[in-house]
Amino acid sequence: MSINRDFAILFARSYFPPSKEIRLCDPMTGSGIRAARYLLETPNVRHVVASDRDGDAVALAQETILLNHLEGRASVVHSDAHTLLSDYATDRFDVIDLDPFGSPAPFFESALRATVHGGVIAATATDMGPLSGARPTACIRKYGVSPVRTEFEKELAVRTLAGCLSVTACRLELGISIAFSHATDHYARLYAVVGKGRKAANQTLASLGYLSYCPSCLYRCEAQSISAVQPKCDNCHDDALIGGPFWLGPILDRVAVESMVRLTPALASSRLSEVQKILDRLQGEIASPRFYFTTGAVASVYKVKPPALGSLIDSLRALGYQASGTHFNPTGFRTNASLRAIIGCFQRLAEEA
Repeated sequence: MSINRDFAILFARSYFPPSKEIRLCDPMTGSGIRAARYLLETPNVRHVVASDRDGDAVALAQETILLNHLEGRASVVHSDAHTLLSDYATDRFDVIDLDPFGSPAPFFESALRATVHGGVIAATATDMGPLSGARPTACIRKYGVSPVRTEFEKELAVRTLAGCLSVTACRLELGISIAFSHATDHYARLYAVVGKGRKAANQTLASLGYLSYCPSCLYRCEAQSISAVQPKCDNCHDDALIGGPFWLGPILDRVAVESMVRLTPALASSRLSEVQKILDRLQGEIASPRFYFTTGAVASVYKVKPPALGSLIDSLRALGYQASGTHFNPTGFRTNASLRAIIGCFQRLAEEA
């Protein structure tokens, strides 16, 4: 999880103004490494409340804080996350970092209640089976979202996670926007900015919707209501897979990502080159269309040789289309080109090879 923590530090350092003093909560702290790194590497994090329900973990976290001489800036508490966050429902935090083993969804309501207006909930989900659609019943049970099994599964994992948080927020007359997200290794991670009031909640509802996906031809389309989704593919007329509600709004904020990029060289990380590579990919896909393709999926469905990703992106851009890679998948590409145009590029590049 070191890259997960690296991005957490970069985000906290870059998202808030340098003059903003941050109160942060790490309610499932484990060894306390994340809490210690926030305090050591983020100058404007004033105080961290770290807790765990496991007594051994609390003892280890206390030792981590002492070894790093942070005892004046951290409170380590032996408490269940729900209980701790409920205690701060009025004395709220600027940042709450949910990093459980498995799904963070059970903690969303408690976290939303304990976050200030304009504050951030960061959440990690390691249960990629349900989120990616491999375990649909578990996804419905845990997240309240009907999943779709696709080749852009990691993006859907983030959008499923955000969809669940959105519905929970709206029920409390709160809203969210996603400032940053990524899905690397075997987890999905998002950073959601919380806003208060009906207007914020209504804006959040407008970013939720449903997906229709055709595994026969890879056509995909969206609709804001389930009644507007067609059961048959508009492209090949085969049966479509339908799921949602997913978050269909932006999953990256340009200012947040560019600020993180500027601060990356100063990051104390053993995996700095990986962090830089991921951020470089993220920069390229900020304004790109939703739901990427993969060269392997297109090649398999249309029985054509998969081209080199860079050549394909250059070919699509030469035709006037948007095209970029994606950090979600090394063979993934985002484009606003039609399926016909994409297949045409594949065929031309195969002939030229």
